[in-house]
This record gives sequence, C-alpha cells and structure tokens, in this order.
Amino acid sequence: MAPSRRQSSGRSPLVNPQRQITSFFSKASPSPSPSPTLSNSKRSPKIASSSFPKNPNSNPDSTPSPCPCPSPTTPSPLQSKLKKPLLVIGSSPLTPPVNKSYGEDAVGRRIKVFWPLDKSWYEGSVKFFDRDANKHLVQYDDAEEELLDLGKEKIEWVEESVKKKFKRLRRGSSNSREAMVLNEEVEIVKEDEGVKGYKRSRQRGTKVVVEDKEVENVEETDDISGGGDDDSSDEDWGKNMEEEVIEDGGEDMHLEEDEENEGLTKPKGKLRGNGSGSRKRKVSEGEKLGSTKKSKNGGGGQDTCKGGFKISLTETLSNAESGKASNDLGNALMGDAAERFGMRETEKLFFLGEERRDAKRRRPGDANYDPRTLYLPPDFLRSLSGGQRQWWEFKSKHMDKVLFFKMGKFYELFEMDAHVGVKELDLQYMKGEQPHCGFPEKNFSMNVEKLARKGYRVLVVEQTETPEQLELRRKEKGSKDKVVKREVCAVVTKGTLTEGEMLSSNPDASYLMAVVEGTLANQNAERVFGVCVVDVATSRVVLGQFVDDKECSALCCLLSELRPVEIIKPAKQLSTETERVLMRHTRNPLVNELDPLLEFWDAEKTLHEVKNIYSRIVQQSVSGSLNEVNFHGIHSHMEENGLGCLPDVLSDLVRSGENGSCALSALGGTLFYLKQAFLDETLLRFAKFELLPCSGFGNIVSNQYMVLDAAALENLEIFENGRNGDSSGTLYSQLNHCVTAFGKRLLKSWLARPLFCPELIRERQDAVAGLRGINLACAIEFRKALSRLPDMERLLARVFAISEAQGRNANKVVLYEDAAKKQLQEFISALRGCELMAQACSSLGVILENVESRVLHHLLTPGNGLPDIHSVINHFKDAFDWVEANNSGRVIPHGGVDTEYDSACKRVKEVESSLTKHLKEQRKLLGDASITYVTVGKEAYLLEVPESLRGSIPPDYELRSSRKGFFRYWTPNIKKLLGELLQAESEKESMLKSILQRLIGRFCEHHNKWRQLASATAELDVLISLAIASDFYEGPTCRPTIIGSSNPDEVPCFSTKNLGHPVLRSDSLGKGTFVPNDITIGGPGRPSFILLTGPNMGGKSTLLRQVCLAVILAQVGADVPAENFELSPVDQIFVRMGAKDHIMAGQSTFLTELSETALMLSSATCNSLVALDELGRGTSTADGQAIAESVLQHFVHKVQCRGLFSTHYHRLAVNYQKDPKVSLCHMACRVGNGVGDVEEVTFLYRLTPGACPKSYGVNVARLAGLPDSVLQKAAAKSREFEDTYGKDKKKFENNLSNRSWVDEMVELVQKFVDVAENMGCHESPENVDLSSLTELRHRVQILVQKS
Repeated sequence: MAPSRRQSSGRSPLVNPQRQITSFFSKASPSPSPSPTLSNSKRSPKIASSSFPKNPNSNPDSTPSPCPCPSPTTPSPLQSKLKKPLLVIGSSPLTPPVNKSYGEDAVGRRIKVFWPLDKSWYEGSVKFFDRDANKHLVQYDDAEEELLDLGKEKIEWVEESVKKKFKRLRRGSSNSREAMVLNEEVEIVKEDEGVKGYKRSRQRGTKVVVEDKEVENVEETDDISGGGDDDSSDEDWGKNMEEEVIEDGGEDMHLEEDEENEGLTKPKGKLRGNGSGSRKRKVSEGEKLGSTKKSKNGGGGQDTCKGGFKISLTETLSNAESGKASNDLGNALMGDAAERFGMRETEKLFFLGEERRDAKRRRPGDANYDPRTLYLPPDFLRSLSGGQRQWWEFKSKHMDKVLFFKMGKFYELFEMDAHVGVKELDLQYMKGEQPHCGFPEKNFSMNVEKLARKGYRVLVVEQTETPEQLELRRKEKGSKDKVVKREVCAVVTKGTLTEGEMLSSNPDASYLMAVVEGTLANQNAERVFGVCVVDVATSRVVLGQFVDDKECSALCCLLSELRPVEIIKPAKQLSTETERVLMRHTRNPLVNELDPLLEFWDAEKTLHEVKNIYSRIVQQSVSGSLNEVNFHGIHSHMEENGLGCLPDVLSDLVRSGENGSCALSALGGTLFYLKQAFLDETLLRFAKFELLPCSGFGNIVSNQYMVLDAAALENLEIFENGRNGDSSGTLYSQLNHCVTAFGKRLLKSWLARPLFCPELIRERQDAVAGLRGINLACAIEFRKALSRLPDMERLLARVFAISEAQGRNANKVVLYEDAAKKQLQEFISALRGCELMAQACSSLGVILENVESRVLHHLLTPGNGLPDIHSVINHFKDAFDWVEANNSGRVIPHGGVDTEYDSACKRVKEVESSLTKHLKEQRKLLGDASITYVTVGKEAYLLEVPESLRGSIPPDYELRSSRKGFFRYWTPNIKKLLGELLQAESEKESMLKSILQRLIGRFCEHHNKWRQLASATAELDVLISLAIASDFYEGPTCRPTIIGSSNPDEVPCFSTKNLGHPVLRSDSLGKGTFVPNDITIGGPGRPSFILLTGPNMGGKSTLLRQVCLAVILAQVGADVPAENFELSPVDQIFVRMGAKDHIMAGQSTFLTELSETALMLSSATCNSLVALDELGRGTSTADGQAIAESVLQHFVHKVQCRGLFSTHYHRLAVNYQKDPKVSLCHMACRVGNGVGDVEEVTFLYRLTPGACPKSYGVNVARLAGLPDSVLQKAAAKSREFEDTYGKDKKKFENNLSNRSWVDEMVELVQKFVDVAENMGCHESPENVDLSSLTELRHRVQILVQKS
C-alpha cells in the first residue's frame, strides 16, 4: 500500500508553496520521446511497456499490451472497492537495504532518512508505530509526515539533533514511486477488471502515488476545497464521456473522447523514489524526468492530442496604467516568463499583435475600435477543442478582464490571465509551454478582492452543469456538446465588491459613480450634471442633478467628499474640463466608458427598464415572494400615471422632467453596468434611495447643509491629511470614536455636510448633551454591546442578495464549498446582529426619563425612529435552533414553522408507523413476539426471524441475509413501504434544502425595518462618539451658542474665548504648547474681516484652520475646545491656503490660486466664511499686492461676509488701518539680537491687535540652517528694501484717497481672473490668447507706478 501521509489542521502535507494545476488546453503535439501510455480507449489496462519489470503479485494472465481497452462493464460501488493493478512507471532499481525490524522502541527517537533522488539525508522524529502495517510515522523537521517501513529504508539514528530545513525532491518508499506534479494528486484507479476510466483528482498540496503492485481504492479527497468527490470537475469529463462511449460502441468515438477530455493534461512531474523490491531500475527512454506530459487518461506520446497552442500575453492591465486592454505584446512578459512563453506567443497568436482586430474586425486605429473584444481567425477556432473554444469565446468578448474559469473545485487562469495571477496573486505557473495557474474554490473571495483592489476587472465564469447533467442532456436531447455548460456569473471590480477580508476591515464605502453632462439652453456658461452614486456593498443609491459653474465646483466638491473608486461615463461625451476634474479630484479610480444610448441609457430608456424591473418585483410580491406592504411602501404610493411601482425618489425625478433627466440617465448607465455584474435587480429591489444634498447647488441659502468644497475638504484636512493621504491628524480621526462600521460611515457624511439650519443644529446638540452626565454610563454600555456587531449594513445587503439567487448565488451554479452553510451562517449572524441592536437600543431607552431631546426620543421610542422588531425576531428564534444550525450548517425547523416541511415529516412518520404496524402483524402471523426489524449495511427494516420458524415463512418473502440462528427477509409489503419511505424522506430532504431560502425570503419581507434599525443604531453610535470626543480636547470645552438670524439685515457673528485647536494635542506638540486665542469676527458694530499679519511661522495659517474647524464642529453638533463660543451658522466655508499646482490639468500654482479665488468671489454670500492665506504670492510683489487688495475689498465691502485674510503685504495693513469693517491683528512675537545683524524671533502665537511691522523671514532662514554669511547679506538687503519702501509709503497713502485708482485696479483684477479662467478651459497652449494677458499685466504695472 502507498505510504500514507497524515495531515493536521487541514494543512497541506507539502512544504513548498501552494501551486496550481489542471492543464486545460493542450492539444499537445506528440512527445519526441515516446513514453509508456495507458490509454483510456477500449482496451483493458495492462502494463504499458514490456520494459517494465513485472509485478510479482499481478495476474500472470495479464500480458503487456500496447493498446489496453476498457471493459464495457459498469462496476457497482462495491466492486470499485476492490484492489486494482496500477500503471507502472519505470524507475531505477536500488540496492536493497538490509531488512531489520523496529518496533515501539523507535518512537520518539531522532532519525535521518536518505532520499535517493535528492542524494540527501533529511532529519525528523519518529512519532508512532502502526502495528498493523508494521510502519513508523516519521515527521520531518519541516512538519511533513510519512509512513515508512524502517527496515527497508536507509536510515541513521541521531542522538543530538541539529535541525536543518531542506527543500526536498519527492522520494519513494519501498512499495511505491511518486511523481511530483506541482501540488496535484493524480490517482489512477482501475474501476473494474476492464478500465472504465481513469479519474484525476486535482489536489493542491498532495502528490501522485503510482504503485508497482496494486492500489487499494482511494477515495478522492480535497483538503483545500472541503472534501467530497469532485465529480463535476472537467478532469472527470473523461469518466463520464467513457460511459457514453461504452454505450455507443462506435469505433470513431475514440477520437471524440480526446475532445471530451478537452485535452486536459497532467503536468510533467519528477519521478522519485526507490523502486519496488529494492532493485535499482534504469529510467527507460521516454520516461526521463520532464520529457513527457501524461494526459488525463494516462496517455502520453502518440495518444495526446495534436496542434497544441498556448498564449502568454497579459492583455488585462491594471487601470492604473490604462484601464483598457493593451496591444503591446511585450509589456506583459518579463524575465523567465518572456523566455519561457515569448517564442510560442509570436508563432501561435499572431492575431494578438499587429493583426489584432476587435469583434467587428476594426483595427486599433479605426474609429469606434473596441479594445474590449477580439476577433478570432476561423482557422484558429477550427484548431481548438471544445474546451479551448469555450474559454476563447468568453475571453474574446472580455479582453479587458481577468477570467476566473471554473473547473471542478478550482478556478483556473489561462494564457494572458495566468501572468496576472502569477504577478498579483503569487500563484505559480504550471509546467508546460502554455501559461496556466489556478487556486481552489475556497480562496475565491480573497483572490478576487486582491485583483479588484489593484484595479483589475474580474470575470467569473462558473460551471452551471455537472458532467452527469451533460451526459443526461446528450442522451435525452441529442446534444453534441462535449463540455459542461459554463456561464458568466459575476463581474467584480473595485466598485462592485460586496465581500472580502479587506472590505470587512475597512469601513469606508467604495463608491461607484456615474456622471453625465448636459448644458442649459439659456445659460451656455453653466453646466448641468447628473450623477448616480452607488455603494454596492450596502445597496445605497444617491441620485442628483445640479447646475454647476465652468470650473465644475459642485462636481469637485462631490468627488472630494466621496472619492469614488470607479467611474462610469458615456464615451466621448464629457467636456475637457469635466474630464480634468474627474482626474484631479479622485484617487486612481477604475474608469468605464460606455457607448451613449446603447449602453449609457438616456432618461427614457432608463425609465422603461426600471419600470420593467419594478413591475416584476411587484408581481413577485403579490405572488407571495415578498411582503407587498413592506416593499418600498409601494402600494401606499400607487398612482394613476404608472409611477406607483417606483420608489419616491425616482418618482420625484420623473416628475421633474428635464430637471431630473440627467440624473435618470446616470442611473441608466449605472444599471447597465451593474446588469453585467448581475447586481441590477438585487440593487433595485432593496435599494436605499437618497437625493443628492447638493442638488440645486446654486440655491445654497435654502439648503439645510453647509457646503464644504473640494479646496476646503483638502486644505482643512477633514478626511485626509496632506502628508500621506490617510486619516491620522484629521478632524474625522479626532471625532471618530464610533464602534460600528456603519456608524463611521455616517460620521463621515455628517462631517462632509454639517448642518446649516439653527434648529437642526440645536436639536443635535441636545441629543449629544443628553448622552453625557448621568446618562454616560448607559451610553458606554450601549457602545460595549455594539462593539460585537459586524458591519450590519453590508451584512444585510448580502443576505438580501442571497434571496435573489442571482450571479454566483444562482441555483444552477455548481459550487463545491459548502455555500449553503456560509449563507446560513451569514443569515444567523444578521439575525443575531438585529437582535443585539434591538436589545441595545431598548436598554439605552432608560435614559429617556432624564432627557428632553427630541432626537433621542425619536430614535429610542419603538414605533418611531426605532422599528418594533421583537415579534419578528421571536418568530425566527422559534423557527429553528440558531446555535445548532450555525454549527451543523443545516436548518431543522421546529414544528409549525414551515408547512411544506411539516407535511413531508408527517408523511415519513406515516410510513414508519405502517412499518411498525406491519411488524406487529408479522409477529402475530408467525406466532413469535421476538421477531424484530434489523438494519444490515444499507438494508433497513429486515425482518429477522428465528431459524426455527423458517418452515412457516411464506414463499413470497425475499431472503436477504442470515446470521447464526436467524434469517432476514423482506416481505412484499415491506418492499413497498420502503419505496414509499425512500420517496418521503427524499421529499423531506428536498424541503430541508430549500427551507433556508424560504426563511431568508421571510426575513427580506421586513427589509425596511432591518435597515431602519441599522440607521437608528448608527445615528446613536455617532451621537455618543460626538459626546465623548470633547474628552479628547485640551483645555476647556463648551457647547456652542447658535444664533439664528430672523432679520436678514442682521450681521452674522463669530465670537469665541480661549479657542483651542480641535485636532492638535499635547501628544503631537508637547503639553501646553498650543496657545488658545480670543477671536471675534462680525456681529453688530464689529469688523467682519481680520487682516492678519505676523512673522513667518508665527501661526497665521494655524489660526485660519483653527477657526474653520471650530465652525464645522459647532455645526456638526459637537462641543468646541473653548470657554465660550457664539456663531451665526455658516452656509459655506471657502479656503485658499498653501501653494500647489495642477500640472496634469494645465494649471500653474498661481493659476490654481486665482481659480480658487475666482470661485470665492462668485459664490460667497454674507453667511459665508472666507479664509485666505497669503493671496498673491505667486507673482510679482506689485501684481500680487494689487490682486490681494482688490479681492479683500470685494469681500469686505460687496459680499460683506466673515473672513480672515493673512498676508505679508504690510502695505495692506496701512491701507485698511482706518476701515471699520477690517480688524488689523497679528501673531505676536518677541524679537532679540542674534549673531551679527540677524534678528532672533521668539514666537508667542498670541493673536494681538494691530499690524506687525515685519515678517522676519530672515529668522526662518536662520532656523532652516542657511550659512551665516548668507543670513547677514540677506538682513542687509532687507533693511535696504525697507528704507526704499518707507520713502514711497507716504506717497502711496496719499493716492488712496483717489477712489478712481482703486476702482480701476478692481476692474483690472477681475479681468485678469476672467482671462485665467479661460486659459484653464483650453486644451492646448496654442489656443491661449497671450496678448490680452500681457496687456492686462502692463496696465496693472502702469497703475501701480502711478501710485
């Protein structure tokens, strides 16, 4: 018997990395060196070559035959258990070791075992002794185990172990030779005395065992895939096809058989081991290592298929590089891969090079060329086997995707996709000329997520038919198909991931965003955008349509907030500026271009498709598959115009006509894309629709949210810091103390859109305050309970998707992992999570006695914001045992839960009762009460009768078996009842399998309640997070006083005392280093703008950010780090800070600065807050100062908003010294004498009234480490410039009285800004009118000189 290898904890017994197998394609040409072949044709299995030594135990009548054929007999399961002769692969005889007997005394000792092929010794320990087999289990130092007969091995005992790990070749035992086949197990099993088929069980992490003498029937196992026979893998096609060959009996079927096997080949493996009988055998020619490839049926040499071909191109590239299939033949193959596959590539696959065409035979340079498809030459197609053709049919339609091609229990990657698998998934190439790798089914989720995260599109092709079903189809329908059916069941990308380890660990939403652009007929300068934003993992759909400016400000804001990972757009329909915005404000998304109208539907087509889908859903609802009352409230909104089947949000968009057409078109593009991924109907059925808050972006005053544009989100570091782009050091990280993933996502949306309505802000403040003080203990307990929750929003979405049975969840998909058990566990997890949320909210409800918050009363009162789900939860608790079901993977419903299952159980009991009654009748008939039923093997209800009554047995009783003193019979009635029992139990089992789907269907009837429960829990989680966030501030904290403005003429205010920084803390700066400040901006009789000066590094930029962040905190509803804080709500924060450019968008640093300033000038209102940091520094002093003063004047006197303006143009301070609307302040410092004439400045970081006379830039140069000689020269030049400035200062002040000069300067600056905007819209520098820009600059210089 072959040496057994034990496996522990599911670990593969091989030490080397997991490699992938199953050579799918090979119409391989004959090997130049013929090897012994065991064909699967109609010949009996014999030793393949007379050069092999005969097995002394083999049948002497078995003569070598070059053409063994199978017997037409079909063996029974019992017959298949017999021992069978094996194919012998020649090896070299070895010198027989000295036989010596070892027993229990060897257990526990260290040992060295010699491996002949490695010519090396390997150390290990003897673990135990198997008395029956007379063998010892040796565990090597690398944890591999092997059963050995130590008396027949070359060994040495080791007294003092020195552990060394070697990478070993495989070795053989005394009774076997084993072929290493890259982590594959190939078992060659004779099914009967004639060979019915050779079954190939592809196993990663195991090895081939080909015994010299005989092999006991070895049942296939698959430790990686969860065990069980892989009877639907392509490797078993040979077996199923052979059965048909036997029945047809046609001579020509031998050729078909090869095609049915699809040219599947065994990879070449290393022969290893010492031969049977301890004789060293010479490897015969044709059996040299790696010289041949053995086919699935054992064939090699002439029996393998001809015309082999292979592919080695990596057509599917990451979107980071191009997002499309590439035509570059060489960019995929590097190093060893290029050397190994490159030659074959150019010879076999010429149509992928210069001759490449798409499916419509268009070349890459032609109009409308589609790189997603590929034209396959007819000659090439004719050369393919059925399996090869099937793969190429899928691939040629999806050249932009990586195919996960299902074969049995494994997903295989062939040709260009194999290179991606090796590079990105660390898989290993299979042996042979063609690129090929793969992985087991259980690793699907991990690997598909890895590729999707890296920007690949993954096409999942699943088996939808087993070989048995294929055979039945061929027999019943006369089908000529030779391969099992396969279908595309999923397309997985960054934006369509719904599960995976990384997704579970990252609470951030991965948004899929469709964008369509239109124009207004009467406003050519503005754009209209329709957007559809989808979080597939939670079924959240956000729709909106809004008017935007030329710079796409609203779109920029949306992109910066959401950071979509995938973009869908109509091909060649977006403007150049929109394309630039999509590139600039995203983080390397996957971009999908769809054909307008055909794929990216317009509003009319979208509405038609959506109505059809919802009509089907309603019909299913009426038929009972869903609770019609709970489905989106459909029947509570039925209308005469045919919109009653649509959710409210979609109905509103339809009614709005043109004002919603772009949004509906964006939804259409999204639905078409998701339809390819089998997610469209599931999404619409359970979607949570929302209207985009920035819809109607231009009408900010009526909006209930503050607007934070892209510049504000980035400059204030709300979600991403400027160092590495993560969340550390951001306002979000400061406030994020949520314990649930869905709470974290809600906090992000609150931060992106702080409240603007004073009443809503105060209500949220009341809720936050109600969770502190005496109620804090209850809030902490609530958090502890929630910390055990999974991501309920995503989990619920997955459970809802299970009920749809689409894609990989479809019933027709053949899966070998226990998919039903995984679904059941997720279902039970969802039930437990909902129960836990309900209990936690109920426990927190005790605080309502102590609070008056309307928000908390709404969230914690059952029937209001908190759905009453106790009766529903109790229904499912009574339905089945959750613990037992979770452990066993089966739902055994309690009585009364499922009528169909109860009926099946009742039928089983009736038959069993009839059998019991029949037993009593037999006892009475035969007159012996000792007669009873027994079960022997698989035969149940055998009537066991004493031998003494044998003469009384009626003749129609069938004798089945006997034992000493007893005979066992089946009566005719028993046989009839057994048939009924078998049918009844089959129906019961069928009902049991479908019970999970029915239970999930009932669960989904209440999907609105589950979603509402999760939303309420998330909101409570965020409110508690805001409540405890103040504990992490430094210094005093307070609840902001929100001042509502009932009078439109009332001046908005901002006033705070001892305002600290919301983010900076002692752990980053050192305790006590941050200096709080008193700040007042606006209010009755107070200046609305602060003109801030001070030394470099004095803290001006920090103060600007500090004020903006405090305003956001206040309007989110949180406390602020201050002793006192009063605020009139801000409708939008504008921030111009830092020096940056957008070179890829054709914008210089200065143009970027002016573009952001232009947006402020055009969009700011009296309720806005403006923070400008050193505007104008990107150009000459004269131009920069002129622009800065003009912009400041516009905000102060025309917009009259609140703001802070930091500058190093000290002349501005002089000019606004007497302006009552501007407060001159500076960041205080202490100046002392340093080395030479260089001043040393001590920063005090205190906001102080008045202007600072200097910026002390030379001091910063000193801190930066510039040489003293350079510093002294710089100090002297600085004094020289200041003297010149002093002489001209008085003359300049006199010119301020000339208002015409100021008006002219404002006019010039506005024209300058307009020219800069126009420059940003041109595609190339040649189209820019530089003359107008030069003229404006010249006029500005003349005007400055006049001053």
